[in-house]
Amino acid sequence: MKATIVKKVFYADIPSASGLEMVGDHYYINGDDSPFLYQLDSKYKLVRRLAMFDTSSFVSGRIPKPVKPDLESMAALKYKGNDYLVALGSGSAKPRNKAYILPLPAVSDNALQVKEVKLDELYYPLQQNKQVVGEDVLNIEGMAFSNYKVYLMHRALGAGLNVLIVYNIDEFASFLIEGAAVPTPAFYFFTLPKLQQYQAGFSGAYVFDQKLFFSSSIESAPNAIVDGEVLGSYVGYIPLKSLSDATDPASPAIINAALITQTDGNVFKGKAESLVVKSFSDKSKYKIVVVTDDDQGHSELLEIDFTVE
Repeated sequence: MKATIVKKVFYADIPSASGLEMVGDHYYINGDDSPFLYQLDSKYKLVRRLAMFDTSSFVSGRIPKPVKPDLESMAALKYKGNDYLVALGSGSAKPRNKAYILPLPAVSDNALQVKEVKLDELYYPLQQNKQVVGEDVLNIEGMAFSNYKVYLMHRALGAGLNVLIVYNIDEFASFLIEGAAVPTPAFYFFTLPKLQQYQAGFSGAYVFDQKLFFSSSIESAPNAIVDGEVLGSYVGYIPLKSLSDATDPASPAIINAALITQTDGNVFKGKAESLVVKSFSDKSKYKIVVVTDDDQGHSELLEIDFTVE
């Protein structure tokens, strides 16, 4: 696999990009310490900023870590004929057990009827499941929807496992939107590539071409709260038909991924946070869009040529 950056766009006014979704010819970005939803046009120009929740804690340009909802993933959902964007908190601390559901199309603050959903019932069993979290905390960093399933990605820390948590989409959507019973998860366990002594951790998810594409990064951080030095980032995919090979936490599936590089071959040292597959020319060449977070209050978008050789 090869993942080569062919275009970069820097956003001084989008802090800490963490979720990315493509809807029609627009892209939506959310930040893990921002109350806003950011809309880009087809050429990646920022055209609109929409408030998802109270903005009073954003006076310094970033919501403080102790109170931020830590919205680390976002995906478009169709349910009973209606379209939504769903943004999930990571579950790594009490203020992060939240989801925000936004009806589409999102055109103005006045029309943005945002629903906040508490995720304690959904997250508590996961937070207590040692097969998922090990000795650390839950850290949901990626989410993707297919026609039938919901895929949540728990990010590995230290010696932990990267865990894929899968729900039935109708049960998951009815829980979020209608307050129905908590859905029952299935679990799949993976190990990702390493740099130095650190394993890459899931950071974003997207379903395309019967594959679960993912972004991941390697950060020398001691836990899910503190930021660390970024050593590199990857993109790759899990064939959905192979999930049955990853059900045993004692023998996690090893998946390959491509280290993101510059056109000169040097390793990209940014932190990939989320991705979408923009297009493909055949079964081995994909155009992928990735957003990154520099932990300094800014964000960058990467257009990547991803080749499976």
